[in-house]
Amino acid sequence: MRLFKNRGDIYIAKSGVNASKQTKILYALLAATVVFTVVFVVLLSQRYDTVAAFFADGEVTATEQAVLSDEEQLPHIAGKTNFLVMETDDAQTELHYLFLLQADKDNLAYKTAALPLDLTVEGVPITDIFAQGGSAALQKQLTEYFGFTIDYQVQFKASSFVEFVNKLGSFVYTANREIRFSGGEGDDSYSLRVNEGEQRLSGRDINNLLRYYAQEEKNYAAENELVLAMFRGIFNTENYEKSDSLYRLFVKSCNTDITVRDFENGKNALMVYCTKNTDITVYAVTAEAQDGELTAETLKALKGYFSHE
Repeated sequence: MRLFKNRGDIYIAKSGVNASKQTKILYALLAATVVFTVVFVVLLSQRYDTVAAFFADGEVTATEQAVLSDEEQLPHIAGKTNFLVMETDDAQTELHYLFLLQADKDNLAYKTAALPLDLTVEGVPITDIFAQGGSAALQKQLTEYFGFTIDYQVQFKASSFVEFVNKLGSFVYTANREIRFSGGEGDDSYSLRVNEGEQRLSGRDINNLLRYYAQEEKNYAAENELVLAMFRGIFNTENYEKSDSLYRLFVKSCNTDITVRDFENGKNALMVYCTKNTDITVYAVTAEAQDGELTAETLKALKGYFSHE
């Protein structure tokens, strides 16, 4: 018989035999459901801390798979490349700052070392070497002095550096203090206004702050930090997509021995560095000098970090 006429009515068997048999079946199904539920909950609790984590798992897994898929498509890169980067006044007679930079493709890292402006090589100031022979002569002398190859040199005039970096875009930099400064003379004067905390730096901000750290404070650790933040910030996927036009602007903006062939050969590395972006590992050597000569500890550290081996 039926107790109700609608869907979901409770069914009661007409005979006691049928009722007993159906009751046993129902109890068995109920017991199986309970056992399954308990086992499922136990297994679920071992993998997920919360219910929200369970429902989010599909999305996280999909995202991780997408990221993994992108990374699997990146080309394999290897080797190490050293650059000597320097910036001068617009008359190209005075060095404002210079630093070594290595793209360590074996370990997917940037390495940098800001160099003192009063550094001497075999008793000759690097400013004199630059004044007499230019950036190529300085590259050659420093290669012999350090004992490792500087593969390329890049020399920017102040105004060209600002213009080029502005094309690459700004990036977030965290300053540990406020800086207000005006210096230089005549056409080579500059001013600096940096606030404490996070802020976006333009090409002019970056240039003037690097100059301030090198010339005024001789704070090579801070200079290194800014260089590394700059490269991790402006080497991104958007700029990689524009890399051909940016390279053409680059060679117009500076004096360099990086050729079109070098650029084309380095495109795979450029793709990886721009894609990985802020995930790139960074290292820095803080230069220490006495009477214009780097200490033995600094020279040893530089050779250890910038060697091609």
